[in-house]
Amino acid sequence: MIEEKLQKHIKRTMILVICIIFVLLTGGGIFSAYLQQAKDKAERAQVIAEAEEYKSRILKQLEADFQTLYTLSVFLDESYTADRELLAERLDEAKDNNAFLTMVYYDKNGEGVISTIGEEPILDAELSQLSSEGQTVIERALSGESSVSRLFESTISKNYIFAYSVPVYDGDEVVGALAASDHIDIFSDILTGNTVLGGGGYIHMLDSDGDFLIRSSKTIVQEDLSSIFEGPYLSEDSREEVRAALQDGERIFSSFSYEGESYPFLLEPVGINGWYLFCVNTGEGLGAASSTSLIVTQVTFILVLILMIFMMIYGYRVLRKYSDDLVRLAYHDSLTGAENLTRFNQRLNKALKTSGGSVAAISIRQFPFLNEIFGKEKTNRLLCLIKDILDKNLNKDEFSCRDTDDRFFIFFKDTDRERVRKRLEKCIDEIDKSSEISRTDYRLVFNCGVAVSEDSGNNEELSDILMNQVPFALDKAKSLNTGTIWFFDTELHKKEEVENYVESYMHQALSDGEFKLFLQPQKNLKSGKIESAEALVRWKTDSGRMIYPDQFIPVFENNGFCTELDLYMVEQVCKKIRSWIDNGIEPISVSVNQSKLLFFEADYVKKLKSLLEKYDVPANLITLEILEGLALENVDELNEKIEQLQKEGFEISLDDFGSGFSSLNTLGKLKINELKLDRDFLLNASNKYKKRIRLIMEEIVHMAGCLGISTVAEGVETPEDEKLIQEIGLNIGQGYLYSRPLSADDFDEKYMK
Repeated sequence: MIEEKLQKHIKRTMILVICIIFVLLTGGGIFSAYLQQAKDKAERAQVIAEAEEYKSRILKQLEADFQTLYTLSVFLDESYTADRELLAERLDEAKDNNAFLTMVYYDKNGEGVISTIGEEPILDAELSQLSSEGQTVIERALSGESSVSRLFESTISKNYIFAYSVPVYDGDEVVGALAASDHIDIFSDILTGNTVLGGGGYIHMLDSDGDFLIRSSKTIVQEDLSSIFEGPYLSEDSREEVRAALQDGERIFSSFSYEGESYPFLLEPVGINGWYLFCVNTGEGLGAASSTSLIVTQVTFILVLILMIFMMIYGYRVLRKYSDDLVRLAYHDSLTGAENLTRFNQRLNKALKTSGGSVAAISIRQFPFLNEIFGKEKTNRLLCLIKDILDKNLNKDEFSCRDTDDRFFIFFKDTDRERVRKRLEKCIDEIDKSSEISRTDYRLVFNCGVAVSEDSGNNEELSDILMNQVPFALDKAKSLNTGTIWFFDTELHKKEEVENYVESYMHQALSDGEFKLFLQPQKNLKSGKIESAEALVRWKTDSGRMIYPDQFIPVFENNGFCTELDLYMVEQVCKKIRSWIDNGIEPISVSVNQSKLLFFEADYVKKLKSLLEKYDVPANLITLEILEGLALENVDELNEKIEQLQKEGFEISLDDFGSGFSSLNTLGKLKINELKLDRDFLLNASNKYKKRIRLIMEEIVHMAGCLGISTVAEGVETPEDEKLIQEIGLNIGQGYLYSRPLSADDFDEKYMK
């Protein structure tokens, strides 16, 4: 009886133990499955994030090449497209500078020029000479569409390539197509390296048919396969699923087995030409630690059932920490703990969908020297301090990040510039007061650039626009070198772009003869004839773009290039006068503006004499116009130079009298031949001060006459203006009433026949 009870008790105990073991194993299995799912989810998120990053790099490479073609197309005007040899030279130069394999240009008639690396250019190319893919991108460009081809074998270079194309415009009309080809290998550097998937993966590039375009050197499958549908990559069950996803342009996760191991992979569409990123996780980098933890946890459940619950909790915490570490690694700066630029851009795009805001970039002037002066440890503490103070001064739904070195980005919901300025000044003041570096003799100086937008919701590119504007604003602040908060200004940016173009191309433009001579006639008010003219300069680029003096003259005055341009214009005037004489035309005198820098050069008079001798032109046909500002520093020195020029036969004119520092004292001292009254005199002669202005003009003309100085009125635009200047005795009139400035050829056609 006791034995029976004991057996029953043992049996119940065994059943209980079995039930406990079953429950523990079931619970362990369920939890292990959960751990595996969480691990897979974290790894998938990281794989997607890295695939998106590589995809972004590829698209930026394509965008950069397209931008190169757009820039080149702007300069392809009629002078190049009409001259095939000149066009071929330009294509050769552009190809070599940008490492393209082939560059082609075709006009609307399907005739073009082909420039291929290592080969002579084809000057009379037919469209049929291109491959079908090449013909397709050309035809798209001729219809006004920019495009990039699929991968194909070039019929010209025999290379396996792809091609870009952009339309070439003349005004709003498409007049041709510009295209370039390149190896698909330009993306190889993007898809290789030891950092792919945390060092435990690699990336291939495929087309929509599953064919390999680029294979990573780190591939597990060593066989030379042309498609993922060959060899061991896909099982029979997954082939159709993958094929359908490729054809539909969808993202898909799957796996393949190789030599007894299973490898998960992601197929991520690039978004162009059906290209795909084939991202394989080997498990050696990303996920290795979590896999080890998972195995340890599972073995522990089997071997030590008593510790199962503890091990489950431990395993869960390990995986949770690993997942948190992955997120922190992907989206945070390891030094300061701040979010990184990738995370900032994601949050910025989301924030701008609901409201406007401001993006600020802040950096420390001469930051590299801080490491040398104070050491890396103290400098790192400064960066951490900056992060903490920025966070402390942020409001709800505002955020910041650290980009590289000393650069931090901040998003404010404020769009009022003064409030943003005060908030930044407050942050900078707190950093300065709290920093141990500031307590030394060294003074921290911060530069800030800000881009502001009140738009929200409708513009999906708004975050990109602000992030593109902020660096320009920061660069402007840095250029001032004073610790400045600078707000991006669209108009100022456009002006700076023009000024940058002017400074970059001024020497080449002078060499290429892009500075054109224009002439504005001057009428003798007594004879009624055009007896003189003023030489004016216009900049007309090879592409036909006109750049006006107010866009380039101030730049030249600042950088000193005006000295070269002024002498160039004197030479153009000498050429024009020489052509009149050679063609039997009675020449008229021409006045030319001269800058202060040129006027006081030691060999200025010698240079002018050499030009007169070169073209055999009488000096009395050239009037040199100067501004009164030249006389403010030393009238005697100026008069000495004027006398040297007059001795050679030149006439000297004082331009824009009455526009600024004009004084009768200056007029009395200068030994000039001519006085030009500023156009403001005539503009003001029609207002309530008409009588006073007229009286002043009469007295100036009278005094000038007594001094033997002739007078010219600028800005004559109406018959009433002409009547007024005739009544007060001016000698010469100049203005739109007679003519706008004309090109030298048009001036000859109208006045010199």
